Amino acid sequence: MRFLIFFLSGLILVSISGCGSFWAGVVHGPTCPYQGVQFDFKMATNWDAIKGTYGFVIPLAVVDLPFSFVVDTFTLGQADGGDRCPRKFES
Repeated sequence: MRFLIFFLSGLILVSISGCGSFWAGVVHGPTCPYQGVQFDFKMATNWDAIKGTYGFVIPLAVVDLPFSFVVDTFTLGQADGGDRCPRKFES
């Protein structure tokens, strides 16, 4: 029981850290403005991701969305919007 509480607490902390922005930045580089917000929105509305996680991705993406917005705003100066800028995130 103690492990379950520890695991769920860690999962909640990771989900509210703007991790959509970090994932998009690691995979694609800081090229697209607000790419973490776009990724969170894609995960919350992607039917395959919803089915694969039994709907658990929706609250995580919704909770992560404002934190990704903040992180993306701080890294906006690095976004060049070049040809590597992904507008569609495929899961």
